[in-house]
Amino acid sequence: MTMEQALDPSAIYPDRSRWDDAKLAMMAEVAPVAMIVCDRERVVRFWNRQASRLLGWAQSEVIGRELPCLGRDEVEPWWVSSGAPMPVRGIRKDGSSIDLEITAEVVERDASGAAAGVVAIVREARDERRPDGGATAAAEATEALRESEERFRMVTLATQDAIYDYNVTTGAVWRSDSFERISGAPRELYADASWWREHIHPEDVNNVTDALGGAMSSGASTWTAEYRLRRASGDYAVLVDRGVILRDASGTLVKVVGAVSDVTEQRRLEAQVQESMIRLKAAAEELEEQNRRLEGEIIERMRSEESLRARNEAIRLMSAPVVQVWDNVLALPLIGSIDDVRASRITETLLNEVVRTQARFAIMDLTGIESVDTATTKHLLDMMRAIKLLGTRGVVSGISPQIAATMTELGAETQGLVTFGTLKDALRHAIGAATRAATLAGAAPLPRPGAPGGAPAAALPGRR
Repeated sequence: MTMEQALDPSAIYPDRSRWDDAKLAMMAEVAPVAMIVCDRERVVRFWNRQASRLLGWAQSEVIGRELPCLGRDEVEPWWVSSGAPMPVRGIRKDGSSIDLEITAEVVERDASGAAAGVVAIVREARDERRPDGGATAAAEATEALRESEERFRMVTLATQDAIYDYNVTTGAVWRSDSFERISGAPRELYADASWWREHIHPEDVNNVTDALGGAMSSGASTWTAEYRLRRASGDYAVLVDRGVILRDASGTLVKVVGAVSDVTEQRRLEAQVQESMIRLKAAAEELEEQNRRLEGEIIERMRSEESLRARNEAIRLMSAPVVQVWDNVLALPLIGSIDDVRASRITETLLNEVVRTQARFAIMDLTGIESVDTATTKHLLDMMRAIKLLGTRGVVSGISPQIAATMTELGAETQGLVTFGTLKDALRHAIGAATRAATLAGAAPLPRPGAPGGAPAAALPGRR
């Protein structure tokens, strides 16, 4: 006998109409009284949560075996019970004894009149009775089941999930009211499993039906799937389906009871987040590429700046090319125009070289100067006066008529200047004077002009 037959309310309560199997099974499971179903072999086929709380054994420990809490002698009266409560002493799992009050009802009888099974409602015996002498256990069970049914109804209304009961044998499907909200279809349209299969998205239907069929054929107790279901409006809802597969004592499939969650909005938001992540990743990659390009441009710019600095340094050196042409003789050939900045650089370079080499003659060749003005001429004269302060004789070569005229206009003091028309003459004069001075002095170093103990500047040869 199956659990559905054992819990058939028309057999327990003939005055009530037949209840939906799924709701009745759930209500019996959560009923506030202990409920036990035994088949004709006195083997337990149903054991609810309250029975576990009252007697201590879990459902998995008693299903398929005889009652562990009562002896067979205490169980036999159930089969001939008149529905009146029977007092009995039971044993809990922990070994302690408990006074019980059991009301048993035969589920159904075969053609010979033999009972196929029994439903027993078990309570702990109470010392006090109600004034009316005590209501029957059946009446109390009826009230308990009514309350459980009401709780179940409220739960189905409150939850967003749609609960369903699929009878594998008949193909009938019961669904809670929430499914109508999810599908948009009236309940009379989805009263069988064929409507469900026809409305699954064509790309999902094979995977879903194969998953359910595989779970049922493999002996699994649960199954789950995610799929798209076409609503009455034509669009698709994304559903997550989780079910429990029920079998009878012989292992035959009976039904699938489960719940369906509508995750359409959740998946839409997840898709938006995923799309945003893809865009952000693309933007990050583009930014990284821009950073790489910018870094390359910065490196290239740094190289260019370094090259420019090198060229500027070369130009700076070329703009003031001080060359040591002989012992104690420096030459400074000037080319191009001379402004304030270049004049300052030439002066700095020349003075540094004079100090470093201790030169006694410094030739400034003006042959390459294209044009001069009064400011340029003044710069040149200032340089000659600066090196004279360091004890070095200044020699000027290549003075053009224009430069000479400008000097005259300035009224510059040129009396101390040694001048030559060409660089060759200036070199011959300076080198010759330096050589003769070194010869006269022998191995001793030549006293610097203007230095203590040295000859006055005007006394050195080469003065024109």
